[in-house]
Amino acid sequence: MTRTAQNAQGQSTDILTQLSNLLPTGTFMLSQALATLTTNNGDCGHTDKVVTAVMLVILCAICAFSCFTDSYKAENGVVYYGVVTTTGLWNPYFVGSGLANVSGAFYIGDNAKYNLRVFDFVNAMLSVMAFAALTLLTAPVTTCYYPHIPDSVVKSLPILVGALIAIVTPYAPPARNGFGHAIPESATPTNSSSTTTSLLRNSSTASTI
Repeated sequence: MTRTAQNAQGQSTDILTQLSNLLPTGTFMLSQALATLTTNNGDCGHTDKVVTAVMLVILCAICAFSCFTDSYKAENGVVYYGVVTTTGLWNPYFVGSGLANVSGAFYIGDNAKYNLRVFDFVNAMLSVMAFAALTLLTAPVTTCYYPHIPDSVVKSLPILVGALIAIVTPYAPPARNGFGHAIPESATPTNSSSTTTSLLRNSSTASTI
């Protein structure tokens, strides 16, 4: 394989990774499972509509929040999750950890990679748009809120949203690998004990945050 072909393949892989991190697949599947219950399988009354709306707002917030999280593989092989801030990656387990480039509860290394940036807000907006297009235009949500919506809208709007995301993604910075996102092979701990420690820290951190 030539260098040009390798570069093109690498760029395609990066774009696909960014798309997969933006598209709220897991959150969408969860919304579909919950919506069947909250909408009474599409035959919903006023209370069902309110409960479904609250559920969708919470899931939208989760989609947006995940775009402000990232992961860092420390020199001890442990993968730490945290929230990106203007200072760096925040994780309460950084306090007293003795890790390099850690100041208090913030990891400030890697040339400000974990600093909050404008595109984090853009990615959060795109993620919420994708979730809304997928959720609000599929049953049982459609049959609950607007059963007479034209098929043309149901079919065309998600395509337009997907096209917008596909246009913006190639020009975006590298996708973050935060809560709910896949961790690259290079960020996977090399032994079972490190993996166990990572899982314990990650679960504790998630519950703390």
